[in-house]
Amino acid sequence: MTMTPDFHLAVDDFAQETALGRRPSTRSRYIVNALGRDFRVTDEMARIFLNQVERVAATDASALVVLRHEEGVELLLVTDDNSFSIRTA
Repeated sequence: MTMTPDFHLAVDDFAQETALGRRPSTRSRYIVNALGRDFRVTDEMARIFLNQVERVAATDASALVVLRHEEGVELLLVTDDNSFSIRTA
């Protein structure tokens, strides 16, 4: 998609009116180690991920668990055979 100059102006005006881009970025304070990889995540995402993993472990099942991190989103397969850790960054 190509943005015309008029469209750029509208987007810039909207960003100024709504103060988009002025919010401080959310710092990643935790590192989730999963399946041999490290993912930098926020406090909220670390709690969500931990709750999902605990729910899967409690049901003796396997499931795909969503992990949103600094670089994107992952679907991680949680089973009894996988190990996960969460530590401060």
